[in-house]
Amino acid sequence: MSQYVLLTGPILAGTQFNWALLGTLTVQVYIFHLSFPRERAWIKALVYTIFLLDVAQTAIASHFAYALLVDGWGNPAALTGLPWSSVAIPIFTGLISSAVQIFFAWRIYALKGQHPFALGISLLIVLLALMQCFSAIITDALFASATQLSEIRKHMVGVKIWLIGSATCDVVITLTMSAILSQYRQQTPWKKTDGLITKLIFNTVETGAVTSIVAIVDVALFILYPDTYLHEAPTFMLGKMYSNVLLATLNARTRTREGVIPTATSAADGHELQLRRQTPNFKPEASRQVHITTITEIISDYDKEILPGTAL
Repeated sequence: MSQYVLLTGPILAGTQFNWALLGTLTVQVYIFHLSFPRERAWIKALVYTIFLLDVAQTAIASHFAYALLVDGWGNPAALTGLPWSSVAIPIFTGLISSAVQIFFAWRIYALKGQHPFALGISLLIVLLALMQCFSAIITDALFASATQLSEIRKHMVGVKIWLIGSATCDVVITLTMSAILSQYRQQTPWKKTDGLITKLIFNTVETGAVTSIVAIVDVALFILYPDTYLHEAPTFMLGKMYSNVLLATLNARTRTREGVIPTATSAADGHELQLRRQTPNFKPEASRQVHITTITEIISDYDKEILPGTAL
C-alpha cells in the first residue's frame, strides 16, 4: 500500500492540523468574548459567524478523512472517487478568507479616512477577495459533477485563480497596513506609542506572511502533483489560518491597552506619557510629562485605539 501514501498521508495530516487550529481558534474566540463585551455588533457577528463556519468546515473535513481512510480502507478505488465533503471544504475556505480580507479592507479605509489611496486599495482588496471566493465556489461546483481525482486537471485554472488571488490579496493587505503604520510611527512623538506601532508592524507582516505562504504552497503542490492529495494538507489548514489571523489581530488590542495606558498619576485620572525625544538635560525625576485625560475613551474605540488622533 506504499503507493497510496501520497493519497492518504496528506488527508490524515491535514485533518490533524485542522483540529489543532480549531482548538487555537476556540481559545481566541473565548478571549475575545471576555475581553471585548462592548465590541461593535457587526464585528461580534463576524467573529462568531466565522467561528461557526470553521466548526462546520472541521466536521466536513473529518467526514472527508473518515470516508477515505476508514470506509475506504482496503479499497483503492475509494481514493480516486472523492466524497461530497471534498467539494465543500474549498467553498468554506473561500467564504472565510474573503470575509477576513474584506475586514482588513475596511480596516485600511478606517485608518486613512476618505483618502483616495485608501479608498482605491480597499476596493482592490474587496475585488480580489470576491474574485478568489467566487472562483473557489464555481470551480468546486464544476468539480462536483464528477468528483474523480482524474478530473482535477480540468479545473486547474480555477484553482490557480482562487489560491493565487488569495495570496495576492494577502500581500496587498500586508504591504498597505505596514506602510500606513510606518507613516504613523514617523509622526508620533510618544515613546510608548512608537514601540507599540513597531510591534503592530511586525505582527502585520507575520500574520500576512503566514496566510500568503500557505496559499502559495497549496497552489504549488496542486500544480506540481495533481495526481496526489499533497495539496489537501494546506487546503485543510488555510481557512483556519485566516480565522486565527483575524482573532489574533482583534485580541492584540488587549496588549495594546497594557502597552499604552500606564498607571494613573493624578487625582483627575490623567495618564503620564514620556516624550519620545529627551532633552540633553534630561533627568529621570524631572522628565517632561503630558497629562491626557481622554486617552481611555480613545482606547475603547476600535477605530482609534491604536493610532490616537486618527480621523475616521
